[in-house]
Amino acid sequence: METQGAIHQEPACDATRNSCLIRPGNFGNYEMRIPGALYAARGRAPQSEKDVPFQEILPLRLKNSVSGKADSGNDVACLQEMGVLFACLKDNEFVEKYCHKEISQFSNCYKCYMDRKFEAKKTVNQGIVQPGSNLNYKQLNKYMRRYPNPV
Repeated sequence: METQGAIHQEPACDATRNSCLIRPGNFGNYEMRIPGALYAARGRAPQSEKDVPFQEILPLRLKNSVSGKADSGNDVACLQEMGVLFACLKDNEFVEKYCHKEISQFSNCYKCYMDRKFEAKKTVNQGIVQPGSNLNYKQLNKYMRRYPNPV
């Protein structure tokens, strides 16, 4: 069903610009360009590998060391306990005596976290390498010195 006064116009396509122009009708005095890619039946053909030869810029082998940047990430300890503690403090208008249980849970969690961190640091400083576990950059570099990449 057509409404009265509605003028339907076909888009005028321009082959040189690879786009179509919709002329104004009852929708106001404006023109809208539609890219020709929307009318294309197929996408762009893949580029041939013969046209683009491979150029080796850097050597295609791993280095014999890793940096320690990733190990200096942010450790977030006891986030759940901290959230519970802050919720309790907010509900009790930041009066600590009403949140004794939450404070003690957070303190215990943080103490356990620091103990684990201390033990992990102690094993790293002793040079103990446990195969199959998460290795830090010093332990990885030790392995890589033992088994270097061939040149």
